[in-house]
Amino acid sequence: MTKEEALNLMTEAYNGPGSTDEGTFVGDILRACADAIAQMWSMDVDGLARRAFVSTAVGDWLTAVCADRGVERLDGEDDDSLRQRTLKKLSGSPTSGNADHYIQWCTSVPQVLRAKVFPLRRGAGTVDVTIVDTDGRAPQEEVRAAAQAVVDQQRPVGVDAKVTAPTETPIQVSASVTLMDGAQLEPVKAQLQEEMAAFLKEIALNTQTVSYAKALRLLLDCAGVADVTGFTLNGGDESLVLAEDAVGVCGEILLQEVS
Repeated sequence: MTKEEALNLMTEAYNGPGSTDEGTFVGDILRACADAIAQMWSMDVDGLARRAFVSTAVGDWLTAVCADRGVERLDGEDDDSLRQRTLKKLSGSPTSGNADHYIQWCTSVPQVLRAKVFPLRRGAGTVDVTIVDTDGRAPQEEVRAAAQAVVDQQRPVGVDAKVTAPTETPIQVSASVTLMDGAQLEPVKAQLQEEMAAFLKEIALNTQTVSYAKALRLLLDCAGVADVTGFTLNGGDESLVLAEDAVGVCGEILLQEVS
């Protein structure tokens, strides 16, 4: 909003005594207010508002708003990962030791990306919680132990709660690839390995299905790939269903170039 726009709005709204012309008492006050409004507006009020919310803040602003909500940025963590961890924490409805409570306790450990709760799996009065690290993989023992310590401190009396690491299931990709002119196979392999790792991280403990179609799309979208035939996941041409407490990890990438 410009100074002139602010002044016009205030002038039209003013119905008090005295003239609003420039040089009059009322007119000078309105012009001073319009100038202040224009200066404040130039500070990008919309931008300031965006920086105040987890869903729209970026960089250092996101670090600050997430920290206010009890989620600290990890070393090297990107904005998307931090935002997802924070929104996950905020979206739960923890009450007196329910599943959301166990998820919140475990994900309060900075190195824990996600948690999945299995009530009564070992019988009455038991709760198992499987966790993954920030790469969507089985965590190191010290991370699991840290999550266990938090749960032991917070769990209701009498509950046998156990924090576990998932079983890692390697996902092998095989395919014959037709490359575009000038493209090389090794960069395609490297890109697919990176994309598969990101895809498997995204679905870890969220779903036990590794989509054949989505994995194939990752290869088709790699730079330099013209066509793909004979695509398989672990030797099969259909989606994989993992065990309930397993996560997929990127295995061998077996690509063969065909003309």
